[in-house]
Amino acid sequence: MVQQVYITGGASGIGLHLARTYLGSGAAVTLFDVQPTAQAVAELSAIAGPERVRAFAMDVTKPGEVRNAFAQAAEGGQPDVVIHCAGIAIAADFEAIDDDAYARVININLIGSRNVVAGVLPHMAAGSHLVLVASMAGLVGCYGYAAYCASKYGVVGLAEVLRIELAAKGVDVSVVCPPEVETPMVEAERLNRPKQTEALKLMAGTLQLDDAVAQIRKGIDRRRFMIIPGWRARSLWFTNKLLPGFLTRKFADFLVSR
Repeated sequence: MVQQVYITGGASGIGLHLARTYLGSGAAVTLFDVQPTAQAVAELSAIAGPERVRAFAMDVTKPGEVRNAFAQAAEGGQPDVVIHCAGIAIAADFEAIDDDAYARVININLIGSRNVVAGVLPHMAAGSHLVLVASMAGLVGCYGYAAYCASKYGVVGLAEVLRIELAAKGVDVSVVCPPEVETPMVEAERLNRPKQTEALKLMAGTLQLDDAVAQIRKGIDRRRFMIIPGWRARSLWFTNKLLPGFLTRKFADFLVSR
């Protein structure tokens, strides 16, 4: 039986590249995105044929729309793997993020994750796998990420709870916490983000898209709970845990003060 993989935020970036890898290993992929998906579908169909690629419009901030999209998709095959990649980032000083912008990041990244899980769970059977994409910014604070860190720390916390609760249903849970990855979202963010944010990015490093996705896919296939691509990012996470944040905070303060 063909593996069914659902990917939110699948029209670009990590989501689209993961779709390529799954199609390459024989799976069928269904994309969900608020962005137009026609170009992504055409590209993926050229790789694997149109019969293994589908797409549905989805705004993750609208729970009714999310439920309806998953219900329609499930009519063509319930998911074996669900990867929630949809998200946005704002990099700016806290005082420069207005009410609406802050709420938008929380609503898309955190509330959107809740909506996706609530919408897809009724269609997931025992043995399936739920993957939430968070960020290193969900494990370690970063200058300029007051909204983004708050949202991604929440996603990591949500994944921790779901891992416990869904075990009884036979559904595995993973959370992916990558450092900066060369994607269109990051390229757009670099145009205006504070110089202090740039400095702190050095702590975890930046990964090329191919490398990041290969490591993420490996972690998913092994059903690891915490997936952190990049040795520098993993070292930062380990150090932060080992010394309860003391060393990483001191180093962050040094980088920001330069």
